Amino acid sequence: MRMPALTLLFVVAAAPALAGQVDTAGRYVFVPIEAGTLRLDTATGEVSLCAGTGGETACTLVRDERRTEDDRAAALEARLAALDARVAALETRGGADVLADEESLDRVMALTDRMIRHFFGLVRDIRREMEGEEL
Repeated sequence: MRMPALTLLFVVAAAPALAGQVDTAGRYVFVPIEAGTLRLDTATGEVSLCAGTGGETACTLVRDERRTEDDRAAALEARLAALDARVAALETRGGADVLADEESLDRVMALTDRMIRHFFGLVRDIRREMEGEEL
């Protein structure tokens, strides 16, 4: 049986009406329900459903859909802010990158030119040697 977190909080808030059945000593407030016992952590506001069989009791945190959605929205907003900052940094760097890329391209072209000239020089030398041997 699944109850929304707000309903659980309402049950816990209504607990004083059940004065004889509610344990309010300490950090936790316990409210008996049909499926077991609700435990409210008064320090954090978390609600757990405590139930057990065979002498063993376990408490399971009751999911608060509103808090889950708020956490998800906050995480998405943080990611969006980080991406916005990254895009802004890339946009401001854009002009410098183009210049750096052109300088790199000029260096590559100069090295390629030297390599090709050297290669054709070797081919020319080999051709001369081969022509000299045939004579």
